[in-house]
Amino acid sequence: MIERRSFDGGVRVSVLGVGCGRVGSISNPVPMREIKATLEAAVEAGINVFDTADIYGQGDSERTLSRLLRRYRDRMFVVTKVGGCYGRHSRIIRLTKPLLRTMVRSKPQARGAFMRARTAVVSHNFHPPDLLRAVDGSRHRLALDQLDGLLLHNPSLETLHNPEIHDLLGEFLHSGRVTHVGASVASLLEVEAALAIPMLTILQVPVAVANALVGTVILDDIRRRNIGVFVREILTGLRPGAYPLREIVSAAIAPDFITSAIIGLSTRQHLDELLWAIS
Repeated sequence: MIERRSFDGGVRVSVLGVGCGRVGSISNPVPMREIKATLEAAVEAGINVFDTADIYGQGDSERTLSRLLRRYRDRMFVVTKVGGCYGRHSRIIRLTKPLLRTMVRSKPQARGAFMRARTAVVSHNFHPPDLLRAVDGSRHRLALDQLDGLLLHNPSLETLHNPEIHDLLGEFLHSGRVTHVGASVASLLEVEAALAIPMLTILQVPVAVANALVGTVILDDIRRRNIGVFVREILTGLRPGAYPLREIVSAAIAPDFITSAIIGLSTRQHLDELLWAIS
């Protein structure tokens, strides 16, 4: 039985969450049928947190989760992120994805070049009308009237302090588009800025930033408001087998203020290894 932890007055989520950043990605060599089977196995195992974003897989990550949601709506808590964008060429990339995926698989050296090129064209747009369209786009792709969790995706300090953004997030809640709002940030300074958003109930941070919260007044505020802390980048930079997986994952979820650890996976083997690590 996977442990569950609560935030925001009783929302219960699994301490292990599935990162869906590579679901639908051109660079992912795992066949989609295997990815879908792995996601279903994760739900059946008791995982209910699934983390995605509108730009992941040019929207195909959200579309894939929508098919799972049809069967397991009451057993899934989906968090999606908005604010990132690929620009006007993203539709062309999605339409030519089968060809691009074949090319990347047949030429492994092309994968790195593609990843660098994709990263180079990612930009951010937190203009309120565009954020509104992004949220409605995610609702459409996920086939949900109301999103479980919505995060600003790597917002700047200026964005986090912007009263217009605060008002917009409040409107998302008031209109019923979203149940919980928050931010995915990368530093203690950004965490502090995000906490200025009155209605924020979810923070997503790298595990190193979460560890740096210990003993700070920032953490006191997080505890007082019962904010969910979702940690990411648990295995980033680690060579496979270099460190015991059980120790790494156990350390990530050991602090009682950590709500869920988000780890990307595509294969059943990886899922089984992670389930073993938290057993």
